[in-house]
Amino acid sequence: MKKILLAEDDKNLSRSVDILLTLDGYQVISVYNGEEALNKLCTQKYDLLITDIVMPNLSGTELISRIRSINAEIPIMVVSGKLNEKLIADLRKSGIKFILPKPINPTRFRKMVHKILKKEN
Repeated sequence: MKKILLAEDDKNLSRSVDILLTLDGYQVISVYNGEEALNKLCTQKYDLLITDIVMPNLSGTELISRIRSINAEIPIMVVSGKLNEKLIADLRKSGIKFILPKPINPTRFRKMVHKILKKEN
């Protein structure tokens, strides 16, 4: 079973995404800030990190920067309501290929996760 770390400070959205991905057969571990996510990523192996950008303690961009220095291989998906052209360009420069705006379109979101983890629909 593929293991996903979800870093999202909006607990309602986090719960919804957790349910959606669990129903698709993934194991989802949810954390509510970047610092918790970094701690989890340093102690356990995950197949995918899904992160928001605006979070307490450690932002999504800081999390990405730190985790890339530890684990350059983990796929990262950014889901944010604060996307703009500069942020998207910066994310792409740091190797992030999978970026979605909030509010999340569940069908598009699921397709992107399946594509990243190479799972058939």
